[in-house]
Amino acid sequence: MTGHKNVLSLYWGICSGAALIQDGAVVAAVSEERFTRLKNDDAFPRQAIEWCLNYAGVEAKDLEYVAVASHHQDYFHQLTRPALWTVDNYIEEQHRYWKPRLLEKKDVDYAEQLSHLVDRDQYPQWYWRDGEGNAVTFPSDRKKIVARFLNIDEKCVHTAEHHTAHAFYAYHASKFREKPVLALTVDASGDGANATIGVFDEQGRYERLFQTYECFIARFYRYLTLVLGMKPNEHEYKLMGLAPYGKEKHSQKALKVFRETLYVDGIEFKWNIKPTDSYFWFKDKLEGQRFDNIAWALQTWVEEMLAQWVQNAVERFGVSTVIFSGGVAMNIKAMGRLASLPGVTDFFVPGSAADESLAIGAGLCIYDQQFGFKNNCSASSPPAVSNLYLGPDFDRRDEENALNNVDLNRYDVITEFDDQVIVERLLAGDVIGRCCGRMEFGQRALGNRSLLADPSNPQIKEKINSMIKSRDFWMPFAPIMLDSFVERYLCSPRVESYYMTIGFDTTAEGYEMMRSACHPADKTARAQILTKSMNPSMYGLLNSFADITGRGALLNTSFNIHGEPIISGPDDAVDVLNRSSLDGLLLKNYLILLKR
Repeated sequence: MTGHKNVLSLYWGICSGAALIQDGAVVAAVSEERFTRLKNDDAFPRQAIEWCLNYAGVEAKDLEYVAVASHHQDYFHQLTRPALWTVDNYIEEQHRYWKPRLLEKKDVDYAEQLSHLVDRDQYPQWYWRDGEGNAVTFPSDRKKIVARFLNIDEKCVHTAEHHTAHAFYAYHASKFREKPVLALTVDASGDGANATIGVFDEQGRYERLFQTYECFIARFYRYLTLVLGMKPNEHEYKLMGLAPYGKEKHSQKALKVFRETLYVDGIEFKWNIKPTDSYFWFKDKLEGQRFDNIAWALQTWVEEMLAQWVQNAVERFGVSTVIFSGGVAMNIKAMGRLASLPGVTDFFVPGSAADESLAIGAGLCIYDQQFGFKNNCSASSPPAVSNLYLGPDFDRRDEENALNNVDLNRYDVITEFDDQVIVERLLAGDVIGRCCGRMEFGQRALGNRSLLADPSNPQIKEKINSMIKSRDFWMPFAPIMLDSFVERYLCSPRVESYYMTIGFDTTAEGYEMMRSACHPADKTARAQILTKSMNPSMYGLLNSFADITGRGALLNTSFNIHGEPIISGPDDAVDVLNRSSLDGLLLKNYLILLKR
C-alpha cells in the first residue's frame, strides 16, 4: 500500500481520459487520444489509466475508490463511436434517425439505422461483441467493466453526477476559498440536466440550487455547427471564430430566428417557439442566410442569453463570485462577456472545461464524498488542481531516441543554447515547436506542447497555416503573455486566465504588439496569462523575449497537425517536424533548427 488516499477518476465518452487524485490533490491527468493519436478518442481510457497509475507508483490494489463520470451514459453513442465519425456521418444520423423519429414520428431503432457505424471490436470485446451489452444496463455495467479491467471489487467503483463533477472541477481549480462561490454549469446534456446553479459555502460544501433540461444553448450550437458544414463535438470553436466576421446589419434576420426560440425568465429558460429538432428546423429557417451572418447571430444570441441568466442568478442568490464550467465554458467570447458583467466581482473558468474535464471532476466528487476536502478549502491551502501540467514528461534518453529520426541533412541538433538563441530565431521569422516538461491536460496548449512565433510578424499566420496547421482562413491564433504585461495589453485584466479560457478585448498597444495572435475582425485575444510559478521555464523564455524586444507575449498555438491530437512527447514532436515545414523544435536538452 502507498499510504495515500488514492482515487482514480475516469471519463468514458468523447475525449475519454483518466486522472489520479492523491490526498486531495490531482497529481496526474491525461486524455486517451494522446496515446492512440485519434482526435477526441471516445474509447475506454485504458492507456490513460495505466499511465496515471504508473506515474504515481500506484497499483490498482492501492486504490480506495474509482470514480466514473456521470450516472447515465448513452449506450448507442458508445456503440457507434462518434469520435470516428465524419461530417457526412452526422448528417446521416439526422436523416436516418432524428428526422424519422422527431419529424415523422416513426419508431426507429438507432443501431439498426446506423449499423455500419457500430463498433463491436472496441474494448472490452467481451461486452460489446459477446452479447452482454445493452442500452438498459450499460450505465451501471460501466462499473463492472472498470472493476474487471483493474481486477478490483466492483464496490470500490462509484459514479459521479455529471454537472456536480463539472462544478467540483471548476471550484477546485479556482483560488476562491472561505467565501461563497456561485457555480454555474451549462452543456448539451448530462444526467438529465443541461444547466445548473449551485453554491459552494465557506467550507467548500456544495449545494445544488437549480437545474433544468430546457437550456438548449449547447445543443443548438452543436447542430448549427453541422448546418454550416462543420463537425459537431469538435468544430464549434470554428463557428465561434467565424462569428466576428458577420455584420450586425445583415444578421438581423438570423438573429430573429434564434430570439424567437428560447428566452430567460429569472433563472429559468422558457420557450417562445420550441423547434421540432435541432438541425432541420434551423436549416429551413436560415436558408439563404450567409454563413458568417448566421455565426454572428448565433454567437450574439448565446451571449445575450448567458449574460441575462448569470446576472439574474447573481442577483437571485446574492453571490457575486462566479465559476463557470461545462461545454459552453469553452466559448471564450461568451466567457469574456460574463466576466465583465457589472454584478460579477470575481469570475473564473477552469481549463478545458468541457466533458474531457470530467476525468478530473468525477474523482473530486468521490474524494469529497468519501474523505472530504475540509483541509483543502482554506485560503492558505493550494487548490486540488493547482495547474494543468498533469501529463507525461520525458527524459534525455527519450529525447535521444527521438533524435534518431531527425534528418541531419536538413536540421542541426544543438546541445549548448540559451533562451537568447531561441528568441533570435523567433525574431527572424521562425516557428518553433516546444516540447518541454509535463504535457498539458485538455484542449489548449499551454506552452509545453506549443508552437511559438513572433506575434508582431504580419506574415506569421500564413506561414504557420501553410507549414503545419492548415486552419480555416478565418481562425485566429492566441497569445501567451507575461503577467506583468496584462494591464498594458488587455482590457478587464482583473480576470485571471491561466488556461486560455477568456476572450479579452485588447488595448491599442496590445493589438499592435500581438496582431498575429489576435482576432483580426474584433481585435480580441484568447490570452494565456502566465505566472512564473505556473511554468518557470516558459516564463523565462518570455522574459528573454521581453528583454530583447520590449514585448511581453508570443504567439502560441497547439503543437499538432490539423485534425490530430496535440503531441505527447519527443517521438510525436519529431514526427510532426518530419511531416511539416517547421523551422525548429525545442526539447529540454536539445534545440533542433533548420539549416540556414
